[in-house]
Amino acid sequence: MSIEIVLTPENASRAELVAHLFELGYQTCRHLWDWPAGSQNFHWFQEAEHLSFDGVEATVYRDLDESIWLLHTRTRSSASNGDRQHQNRTIRSARKKFGGSFYNDWSGRNRYIKLELDSRDAVARGIYLSYEMVSEKISSLRIVLPEADERLEKMVGTPFEPLADVDPTRVLYNALFPFAVAAIEHFFSQSFKIMLRHDSDAQVKLRSQNKKIEIPDVYAIRDGEKTIEDVVAEWYSFQNIGSIHTAFKEWFGIDFQALIRRRKKIGIKLPILERRLAALIDFRHGVVHRFALDHGLRKQDIVDTLNHRARICSGKSPMRAIVCVCRGFVFSGSVERWS
Repeated sequence: MSIEIVLTPENASRAELVAHLFELGYQTCRHLWDWPAGSQNFHWFQEAEHLSFDGVEATVYRDLDESIWLLHTRTRSSASNGDRQHQNRTIRSARKKFGGSFYNDWSGRNRYIKLELDSRDAVARGIYLSYEMVSEKISSLRIVLPEADERLEKMVGTPFEPLADVDPTRVLYNALFPFAVAAIEHFFSQSFKIMLRHDSDAQVKLRSQNKKIEIPDVYAIRDGEKTIEDVVAEWYSFQNIGSIHTAFKEWFGIDFQALIRRRKKIGIKLPILERRLAALIDFRHGVVHRFALDHGLRKQDIVDTLNHRARICSGKSPMRAIVCVCRGFVFSGSVERWS
């Protein structure tokens, strides 16, 4: 649920309210809504420690009836505890400075947001954000997946079935497997970098490294285009199970292969994750390196492949989150054709 809080100050000019928001770290931005003339929009977002998920929106605007300046704040339904803490902080500090009262559209008059318990640390929050971004991209793709040509589909199961295999949508379905592997690669790469950045033991190990860094990487780090974690992550391939295992084992002592060799329930099946993941990666390599297309693919096959029903794990164990997410990127039923 989104939460909106509006402060009606006893006495504050627009300039004073704007200055207050700048003091709290807000930056000016555009807004999709139509606000009264003279309104000014702001947004706050805290990248450090992955405290923000969406940030806090704020607008200074004039009440047309009373001709006074008001402060409107909003957090979205996907906001983090850190976002809502800052929304409370914004209203509380403004009220202390300018007086007045406020209205919370969920809790009522002069009621601050009651924060829910969230035990996630910086690593768990960072992995969650990475998961949400990948999930959003996959969801948007699944919505627009085209149906196969109805005329050609009618030939399936008849002597003319080979004609159905020339349906161009089958080629598109094949092309989406590299996308699925790219999603996996991005997720595990991001998870590795997030853990490396926040794991104290890994940071100690990083400081003792004597591996040479290429000059272009040095310049990229200096110019803020890369981080040390980016450079270390490039030492590994995150579209290779063995390399993923090596990366997490060497830096965090996590036996990735042992974890994905466990059976995890997907629907009514209990497949071994390693086989599912390996089959997906192998299929991608076949498409990319050998242009080996499977013209027997159906829409349901790619829907199953892009199925990300796994829920992100709460708590402080980053590997629990990784395993939960991994579960969502494996075949649900049709992988046996390629394994």
